Amino acid sequence: MTVWAIALISAGAAAAHWMRTADHDDTTRRTIASISRYVMRQQTTIHADDPAGRLRPGDPVFLATETGQYHQAGRVESVLPPDRGVPTDTASSGGRRIAITWYDRDAPADQCQLFQYHSTGRLSEVVETLFPPAKQKAIRQELSAAMARHGEDLSRAFIPLVEDSLKQSLPVIEDEFRLAVARHRDELDDAAERWKDQLVQERLIPLARREILPIVKKHGQPPAEEIGREMWDRASLFRFGWRAIYDKTPLPRKDLVREEWQRFVEEEAVPVLEKHMDEVVVAIQRSVRDISASPAIRRELAGVAEEIASDPESRQLIQTILKETFVENERLREVWRGVWSSPEAQAAFDIAGERLEPVIRKIGDEIFGSEQDGINPDFARVLRSQILRKDRRWIVAWHTGASNGTVEVARKPMPYPIVYLAAERD
Repeated sequence: MTVWAIALISAGAAAAHWMRTADHDDTTRRTIASISRYVMRQQTTIHADDPAGRLRPGDPVFLATETGQYHQAGRVESVLPPDRGVPTDTASSGGRRIAITWYDRDAPADQCQLFQYHSTGRLSEVVETLFPPAKQKAIRQELSAAMARHGEDLSRAFIPLVEDSLKQSLPVIEDEFRLAVARHRDELDDAAERWKDQLVQERLIPLARREILPIVKKHGQPPAEEIGREMWDRASLFRFGWRAIYDKTPLPRKDLVREEWQRFVEEEAVPVLEKHMDEVVVAIQRSVRDISASPAIRRELAGVAEEIASDPESRQLIQTILKETFVENERLREVWRGVWSSPEAQAAFDIAGERLEPVIRKIGDEIFGSEQDGINPDFARVLRSQILRKDRRWIVAWHTGASNGTVEVARKPMPYPIVYLAAERD
């Protein structure tokens, strides 16, 4: 034991002297300093409340420095039994008390505030880890530069394919939609009858009487009255009257009133309508504008649409029809397969591959790492968390000068502060 103690002390002293005198980068210095602290550490044990009840033995404790760096200052040693002085309020909320081994000499444990973090494993967390804001900005810049250089070539190659796909798909979609509606006609009729009683009679018809008809009357009444007056002036009561009397007699010829009506419509009424068509169009436009701008109408229609959309039966029926129209439409898949496997499509893919492969490789290096620089630290975090199931829980200590004896749950997420990578040196 004496020999090993002397060897460890000598190795630590030699490493510390070498670190002070030699020229090394920051990573090497931090690594050697961490090893030295671990070898020369003086352990203390503190107890703290874990209100979330999430921490486990072995979870690391990292000390945050003023420069934004982290180094391990301790670890969770054990979870204390319930009879070891757990506060009543902590125990009632599902919390417990833990023992933390602390071996950092620069910042005493009783002067640090502790915050616990954990990895949820959700896809959103993976995306946030792989694509921090700086990396998102770099990828956007790469894509923007690539599209500025090759956007015109890609458009010339792919736009005809997209247009051809839409041109061939629309008739197929229309036919299948009609067939899907026909297959579910009974269900649609039941839904329409149900909504007719619940919405049309109770909400839409009162809405039309209360809000829409006054707007239509306001803009449509003046041209309607003008058209009516001119038609009345042109109508001949004498011509209609004697023909009506003639039709009632037992004479052989009939339908004189209908003939006179047809003549009146073609020779008198239609010219009047054509003369005032501009006024009618303006009245319709103004009515539509005021109806669409009315807050009461918009609020009521939005409520009706929301009620229909929230109805489980209607939503399921619409989903079924759309699924049969688009997803399960074998003819539509055949159309797309034919267009996008054609020689023209293959040529377009070749152009895209030739133009975009360097950019995609560069983005891949940004996300996953490169042969020269090794694995990207963010990708390493995801691998350790999602594949190896490591680095799932940790504590960050801030040297604030006081401690409240509780490992508080952090309000904002953060990535695991230290990434363990094997660096290959020449």
